[in-house]
Amino acid sequence: MVNNDAEVYRKYCEELTRFATALAGPSAAEDLVSSAVTRAISGPRWAEIENKRAYLYRTMLNEASRSRRDVQRRLNREARTAAREGSTDQVPDPDVLAALIALSVRQRAVMFLTYWGDLPSDEVAALLGTSSRTAERELAAGKRRLKELLS
Repeated sequence: MVNNDAEVYRKYCEELTRFATALAGPSAAEDLVSSAVTRAISGPRWAEIENKRAYLYRTMLNEASRSRRDVQRRLNREARTAAREGSTDQVPDPDVLAALIALSVRQRAVMFLTYWGDLPSDEVAALLGTSSRTAERELAAGKRRLKELLS
């Protein structure tokens, strides 16, 4: 089993790292891959999963969302603390620093797989565990949001 898990990791590591870079940025990509793969492989259902690649992509997406929520909660706590301490400095909102980061993790995932992965919407949907129509809606919403932010 361990050899099989190692083979799965070696097989998908590079593409998962590219996906993680799109979701969380280059500085957090390796940590995201590590935590997502560890979570997936250590899960009780891992041995039963037929499409391990798709499962790893969905786990990565969930892990990126979890991480983003954690960071946002921490930033909110820091902003509240700074306000209570009477600081006049504003805590920069990382979501405003770049237009892509302002998108939801799911929108970034769909955009990455569509444009950088050059995948059709049905394959994007399969990797993310959603319907093709949902993937198309997320792509359209992401494009609209980018247009708003960049104009």
